[in-house]
Amino acid sequence: MNAKRIALAAMLLGLSSGAWGANRPAGYVTICTENKTCSVATSTNVAFGRADQFFYKVLSGSFVCNETSFGGRIAGGVNECSVPSGSGGSSSSSSSSGASSSSGSSSSSSSASSSSSSSATSGNVTLQAWPSCPAYVAPPNTVPLMATVVVPAGTTYDGGGNRFQLTDGGQAEGQPPVFLLEEGASLRNVVIGNLAADGVHCNGNCSVYNVWWEDIGEDAATAKGGAGTTMRVDCGGAFLGTDKTFQHNGQGTLHITRFVADNWKSKGGKFYRSCGDCTGNKGPRTVIIEDSRIHNHQTIVGVNSSYSNGSPRDTATLRNLLLLRWNGEIEVCSTFNGVEKGSGSSSEKGTEWNTATCNLSPSDITAIDKLGGSKKTGIDPGNGPDPAPVNRVQENWSY
Repeated sequence: MNAKRIALAAMLLGLSSGAWGANRPAGYVTICTENKTCSVATSTNVAFGRADQFFYKVLSGSFVCNETSFGGRIAGGVNECSVPSGSGGSSSSSSSSGASSSSGSSSSSSSASSSSSSSATSGNVTLQAWPSCPAYVAPPNTVPLMATVVVPAGTTYDGGGNRFQLTDGGQAEGQPPVFLLEEGASLRNVVIGNLAADGVHCNGNCSVYNVWWEDIGEDAATAKGGAGTTMRVDCGGAFLGTDKTFQHNGQGTLHITRFVADNWKSKGGKFYRSCGDCTGNKGPRTVIIEDSRIHNHQTIVGVNSSYSNGSPRDTATLRNLLLLRWNGEIEVCSTFNGVEKGSGSSSEKGTEWNTATCNLSPSDITAIDKLGGSKKTGIDPGNGPDPAPVNRVQENWSY
């Protein structure tokens, strides 16, 4: 009988440990349970929820672990507040359901601040956020992360304009993302600092709004969803990308609107690249870039007009783009042959205009010339000369 009781107690303890683990994200530790007062010494990314579903909020000081503080709760049991392991935090006595007394940014889907000009500066050019988009604003807090923030399916993570740092910031392959968006998730009002790792990953349909990358790491964002999914990126900007800004590894569509990008330290690589040699690499992939301003990139989009395994070709549609350092120095739509990993390299085929793969015309591009400088026509950057752009503006810039 005693042996049976011991076995039963061990089983219950195991179940309890499993439930406890599911009530906090991986890499987090629980600091208090629902309706109790917790505290964190510095601005910390706090998770509130249970059963692998969470609301997040950046907090500092004392706060009440409840629905009022986080803008929602997960039904079906007691919710918990947890923080990244090693970041500290404590619990005090139970409390009523009053509002939090700490400062922080809600993870609800409320809209961003009103539009204004961006403070991001390159040389003599001060980049503005795209008209009608929110400004880049100096983050009120910097949040160190111990692990990737996973935004659960169908939920919204609003970073409140805070800066998030994870690890590294170089070009090494295989880095973890700062944010991982599950199916139907949204990310809003976030600044990713120079410890940018592999930026943002999207595992299906997702939305990224008013996100700024101050110094791109491996890549700014990667679309990994399957056929029929769409990753939407609207407003925000990305800076200092030496390789790729947007990477497309899945199938489906990556739709970018009202975005700004600049590499003012040195000419960057590709603004967008359809994966050339992924494991199981196949198309078709679709990229749409509209109403965006892109400075100092060698290539705007790189797409696969063919695949060695016979997959359908990719399609790039570009509309109303402002490009600095035109003058034949950049390739607007460059085509490649896509291969599977381990089957050789993805060879470049050339540049195209007004084709089934590259859906753009000269009227879709505005060339930004240096104020007082010469206005060159396109020269041969690849497979045939690019046409001269129809629209031109002059600005005072120096690189």
